[in-house]
Amino acid sequence: MGRAIVVGLLAVSAALPTTAEAQDRSEFQLWAALLATAHTATEPPGLSFWLDTHARRGENGTVVILRPGIGAELTKNISVWAGYAWVPVFDDATGNTTNEHRIWQQLVLKHSVGGFSFQSRTRLEQRFSEAGDDVGARIRQFVRVNWRPSSQEPFGLAFWDEIFIGLNEPDWGAPQGFDQNRIFIGPFLQVASWARLEAGYLFVYLDRSPNVRAHVLAINLFVSPRF
Repeated sequence: MGRAIVVGLLAVSAALPTTAEAQDRSEFQLWAALLATAHTATEPPGLSFWLDTHARRGENGTVVILRPGIGAELTKNISVWAGYAWVPVFDDATGNTTNEHRIWQQLVLKHSVGGFSFQSRTRLEQRFSEAGDDVGARIRQFVRVNWRPSSQEPFGLAFWDEIFIGLNEPDWGAPQGFDQNRIFIGPFLQVASWARLEAGYLFVYLDRSPNVRAHVLAINLFVSPRF
């Protein structure tokens, strides 16, 4: 009997959140995005154009992202890009809008084996916010794995992870060091050879005070035509 009580107490204690977890803030969010790349050549090398737009609704406000860019496909599996991003943040409590502007550069690597496709994206950002005068620098490392049973099967499964690291600490509050991590898993539908619809669960961990754990329903449409 005593042993059973001890085991029961251990199980209950393991199920309880730690002090740090209890202090974290948890919320549900809805994210929608259109991510487009257009290629001027049927085969690389060639000039390419980038545009991704996002609407992200949280419990305290809405974030919108408009991110155009231009790039070059060096090979079938390697491309380089640079561009600009406008990020207005709408706060429900105050009714205020804070605008952030970013200059960004990135390297994208791709590879496919059988039914799996792999992608690595390394992005460097220089961030300018109306909330302060300093320029924030941040690096983002994104990795994706897509699985599709066959080219005739339109359905597949997507998994990706992205980590954000602040390279400095500007006066408007962006953290230096580990900033956040995002992990996504969900099914996708290959609507056409140039279009894919993806929806699933995204977990976002923000290193803040308090930390934020966001549980997100994410819906993404990818289009990539060639002209």
